[in-house]
Amino acid sequence: MSAKKLGPYTKSDERLIADGRSAPARRYRKYMKMLKQDFGERLQPSQQLLVERTAMMLTRLYYLDNRILMDDEFGQLDNNQYIAWQNAVRRNIAELEATRKSVLEYF
Repeated sequence: MSAKKLGPYTKSDERLIADGRSAPARRYRKYMKMLKQDFGERLQPSQQLLVERTAMMLTRLYYLDNRILMDDEFGQLDNNQYIAWQNAVRRNIAELEATRKSVLEYF
C-alpha cells in the first residue's frame, strides 16, 4: 500500500506544520509542550484547540519580538497585530485557567 500523495488542495493536518523541521515548527512544538505541561496532557477538545491557537500566536509573537529587538522596521500594522495577538493569548490563557479551576472544583 503506497502513502497518500499530498497535493496543493489536500485536506490533511500533515500540511499544517509542513514536516516539522523548520524553526517556527520547532518553536510551536516547544510552546505546545509548555502549555500542556501547565494545563495537563489530557485536555478536552475545546481546551486542546485553545492550546493549539495559543501556541501558534506565541510563535508569531516570538518572531515579532525579535524584529523589535533587532530594531527592524515595525509598522503600524505590525504593532496592531502584535497587540491583538498578545491580548488573544492573555484571554486564551485566562480561559484555560478558568476551565482548569472549574474542573478542580468539580472533584
